[in-house]
Amino acid sequence: MSSVYQKSYIYKICIVGNGGVGKTSMVLRYCENTFKESYLMTIGSNFSTKTVDLSDYPQLQVKLQLWDLAGQKHFSFVRPPFYRGATGIIYVFDLTRRSSFADLLEWRDEVEKVIGQKPSLLIGNKLDLAHIGQREVAAQDGEALKEEMHAMQYYETSAKEGDSVEEVFKVLTLEILRTSGKI
Repeated sequence: MSSVYQKSYIYKICIVGNGGVGKTSMVLRYCENTFKESYLMTIGSNFSTKTVDLSDYPQLQVKLQLWDLAGQKHFSFVRPPFYRGATGIIYVFDLTRRSSFADLLEWRDEVEKVIGQKPSLLIGNKLDLAHIGQREVAAQDGEALKEEMHAMQYYETSAKEGDSVEEVFKVLTLEILRTSGKI
């Protein structure tokens, strides 16, 4: 099957944001189509891979290396080396926790200090909880922060329900391919 592809690429994507915003759940939903109600806090980083479905570009095969980085402040000293080599960043906050939204500019600064500006998306996760009245961050706040952070797009996702998770990774992959002149 792989002989069908003319070009094959591997891209490193870092998924960053405060602890408990759903980064691990997003990666599990995307890579394994599963959701776990409880999880163990990420220590350092978790690493997953998945080939992106690019049916519009059958000549391309892109595998993503997903680096899910620990979000707690006390892990900030171990994160910078993990950013090296990243071609894209997914910034994640919890729609039901305004503090996780407020910290995103610090996350951007931490990432860009190591690798500069890369194609990125801003994600408000836990849309399933926002729908039942627990929302603390409005969609227009996410759109405004997207502009300030120079992110390409803002999405609201639910790792639990699977809402927009697949799309997020595909959109970021296509942007990396575009900005690198591959499509």
